[in-house]
Formats: sequence, structure tokens, C-alpha cells
Amino acid sequence: MKMAKKLICLTLVALLVLSLVACGKSTQQSSKESGKESEVENKTENEQKEDSKDSGKQETGSQAGKEKWEPQSDLSKHVTITLAAVQAQDGYDYTNGDGVAQYYSKKFNYTLEVTALTWSNWNERCRIWINSGDMPDVLVFNFTQTNYPEAAGYVEQGLLYKLPDDWKSRWPNVARVFEVTGLGPQMEKQFGGTYFLPRARFYKNMINEPGEPVPDHWSLYMRKDWAKAVNFPIKSTYKVSEILDFARLIKEKDPGNVGNKLIPISADPHAAVLMFIQSNSTHYNTFYKDPKDGQYKWGGASEDTLRGLKLMAQAYKEGLLDPDFITLKPEDSQAPFDTQGVAACNFNQAPTAAIHPNFINRFQANLGLDPFEHINMATVLGEDGYYHQRDLINFWGTIVFSPNIKKEVFERYMDILDYNATEEGRTTLFLGLKDVDWTYDQNGKIISLYDEKKEGRPLGGSNGKYPSLGYTLGAIVLFDDFAFNNPNHDPRCLEISRQLYKDRCEISTPETFTKTNWDLYTFDSPNMKRAQFDYDTELCNLVTMPGDIEENWKKWVDSKMPIIQPVLDELNAKLGSKK
Repeated sequence: MKMAKKLICLTLVALLVLSLVACGKSTQQSSKESGKESEVENKTENEQKEDSKDSGKQETGSQAGKEKWEPQSDLSKHVTITLAAVQAQDGYDYTNGDGVAQYYSKKFNYTLEVTALTWSNWNERCRIWINSGDMPDVLVFNFTQTNYPEAAGYVEQGLLYKLPDDWKSRWPNVARVFEVTGLGPQMEKQFGGTYFLPRARFYKNMINEPGEPVPDHWSLYMRKDWAKAVNFPIKSTYKVSEILDFARLIKEKDPGNVGNKLIPISADPHAAVLMFIQSNSTHYNTFYKDPKDGQYKWGGASEDTLRGLKLMAQAYKEGLLDPDFITLKPEDSQAPFDTQGVAACNFNQAPTAAIHPNFINRFQANLGLDPFEHINMATVLGEDGYYHQRDLINFWGTIVFSPNIKKEVFERYMDILDYNATEEGRTTLFLGLKDVDWTYDQNGKIISLYDEKKEGRPLGGSNGKYPSLGYTLGAIVLFDDFAFNNPNHDPRCLEISRQLYKDRCEISTPETFTKTNWDLYTFDSPNMKRAQFDYDTELCNLVTMPGDIEENWKKWVDSKMPIIQPVLDELNAKLGSKK
């Protein structure tokens, strides 16, 4: 098993190094054709129909012949699509708001009505919409192992649309993405049909084969200059206790002269639970099969979970963890570090695609400091010295459809997804308009035409040239994959990401960084449905409530056992090894 992990890491490193070389050789070119930027012209209805027919004949750049795209809906007929997704911008016009939005709405002849969800309300809004039968046409659903029973219930009750049996032959590009997600084929087998379309993290740049553990992105952003000022070692990995040592030094010496605004460790509730508890307890919020005896156990009652809770309580009581962390929203958790400049470290998402914008567009833009001189990125380890995580699985977020969706709307959105699964579609989603913001060189390689300094604004984001750029316009492959070859990203960011993933593969064991147990993942029963808790809230409450943390934890475990024990009995009877 350890040899397999090393092979996986070597594959990852090789891919990243090749990507670095490719990025390093790409020359940034300022666009000489800015006057050719696409705009939606005032055309007659018949002219628009002809444009739509013509767009259906397109193939994809250098991949033409490999990723052919052909619409399965009548693009001459205008449709309105309602969509709800996290990461969308509230109130933005995703139909005509910018050149990329116009490109898609013209190409696919639609009006896109978007409801923007936040990290805080995402799960609850989806739950309300689906259960009430009032969901929009298209919804990005946060599918996880802990809410699998909930998802299974939606399928059983007919609350989600079942894709037609021939969908893979009609939309072959989506089908190819579907197969590499791991989750897609497993859920299709489980439910006897396709209800969920997982969005692949990695596709053309897979870091390992489906079924192998995929490293997560959560990382520690640390002020490198402050660490040097207090003589704290700069490393790519730290145990949780070492981070507390760093925070104590920062609190004592205040090297940034922040005063009473200083926050040694900034994290929202979910991030704090991951940093302190998951970093020590791989299965803190689920059941697991103990390799020692083959019996299923509950991670919430493990000593590893208690170890993480004690460290978190220690950080809170010493004033190292933001005293207001429990009220901090995920979408605001980065601000103390990279906007206000008052946090010594922040635990947050750091996928390959996010490091460049977080370094350049947030930290450097807001604080005016060189991020490569002032930020150290690190992986957080448990007190046992190992990295802890369950297989991320090669997806994030699944696309689901309303059971009441009109056939023409469903087919149109599938056409969009199928186009976005091609190289041209993926590149347009993430780099902007072809021959305006990017193009192919004579060897078929993607090169950038966008000069951010000359333009005076980033390519995407709320203040960018194309605020619509990204997931909202129908991504089926995520930024993570494209980031390996993004010519607009600083190669140093790719090197940082390479180190983070490399460490997670190497500094772990099969027991601390586990593969997916699909039997457990898909186990469903009334008892399992009842045993779903808001672990973030409940564990954070244990930390902030008065009293001894160990006593609080023991009482919490005892209070849960009447719900937990029936599940353990079922799991061990059906899936456990005989003693």
C-alpha cells in the first residue's frame, strides 16, 4: 500500500513539473484585437436562429475529432433556465452582464435566471427546495458521504429528475467526465439510473486513478514574515501543537504591530473543526471499519477525536483562536488574513486553482505585499505526525434537475454541459473569449492574450473583466483540472500546490488517509438517516461551553449512543467481519 501511495505521488509530481515547464514557457501577450471582443448585436429573430444553428456545428480547437460537440436540442428555440448555485454573485446578469455571459446566452439561445447561494445557506436552501418540490430547473447539490442517506431519500421519493437511459450516447463528453468522478458510476449503480452528475475536480490532469485517495485542499496560510520575526521555523508541514506554539509567539510579540486587532488563528467553525479535529481524527464525523478487528465503530467516540477537541479548546481558551470564530461565515473567513492583515494564519481552501488568485488578487491587491515573501503554505498534521483525511473522491458538487423540468430546458442545459466538457468549452469558462483572451499557438497549445496589468483588472471575479467567468455558466469540470495548465497563473503557485499535495500523499498511512469504503458510503437505513448530525456546530459548542472539555465530550458521546448504537449493530451485522 505504501508503495502504491509513492507511485501516486510520483505521478502527481511529474504532472505538476510538466505543467510548470509549460507555464514557464508560455508568453503573456497583450491582445491586439480588443476591438473584436464579442458583443450581442441587435439581430432579428431569424438571424439569431441561423446563428444558433451554425454554433451547433463547431468542434473544439486542438481537440477537434476527439471531443466533438453536437447539440441535442433545437437551439433555434429560446428557453429560460432557472439555476441555483453557490459561488454565483447575487443580482448579477448571467445572460448579458459581460462578454462571456453574452457568448453563452447567444450560443445556446437562453435566458439564465440565477439564484446565488452562500456557503452558509447552501445545504439548507437545497433541502427546503427539494423537499417542497419547488426547486429551480438546475441545482448544484453538495453531495457528501454524511448526507448520502438524505440524497437516497430524494431519489426514493421521486424528488429529483432521472436522466434518460440514452443520455450517455447523446451527450458523450459529459459521459466521459462522469466516468472519472468515481461517485457517478457508484451512485448510478446504487440507484438504478442517473440522478446526480458529479463535477470532476480532475479530468485531463488526473493526479491519480479513480478509487485512490484524492488529497483535499484545506491548508494553512501563514504569515511568513511574522514567523521569521519571532524565529519560528518555516516548513511545509506542522502538527497542530506546533501551530499553537506559533500562535503563542505571535500573541506575545505582535511582530506586525497589529495591537488589539491581532488574531493569531483565523478560521470559521467548519475550518476550525477540520484543522483541529479532522487533522487528528480521520473519521471524526462518520462510522468506520476498524482494521484491527473488522468491526464498525463511530469516529465521534474515538480518542483521536478527543485529542483534536482538547487542542481546539486549548486554542480557544488561550485566545489563540479568534474568539468570534463560531459566528464567522465561511465566505468571510479569509478576510482577517488577506484583506485586513490582522491574522497570523488562516485555515482555508487552497486548491491549485485558488492559490494564484488568493495570493495575487486578494493578499497582494489588498495589503500591497509580495505574497511569495509574506505567505507560507503548509499542510496540518495530527499529533501522531501523519496527515489525516478520507478520500476526497474526484468530484465536488453534483448537478441535479427538478423532476418538473421541461424536456427542452433539460436538453439545452445538457448541451451546455457537453460543450463545457470539451477543451474549447473548459477554456472559455476559465480563460474568456477565444482570440480575444486566449488562442492556440501553431502546435495547438493554449496561450494567453490577456495582460492583467495593461487591462488594470483581473480576468474574472466581481471586479474582473468577466464576472460571469467560472462555474455558474455550466461547469462539469472544475478549476482544479484546468489550473495545471493555466497560462495566466504564476508558476510559483503551481509549485506551492505541488508541495502540498506531495506531502499529503507521502506523510500518511492507509489508516490515516483512507480509500472510500463504498459499502459504508452507500449504506442506508432509517437508523442511519437518524444518525446524521451537524458535527461542526455540536463540536464547536463543546469547545465554547463552560466546563472541562473531556467531560463535555463524554456527556455528548453518551447522549448520542442511543442513536449511534443501532447503526453500529446494523453495520456489523451486514458489513462487519466475523470475530
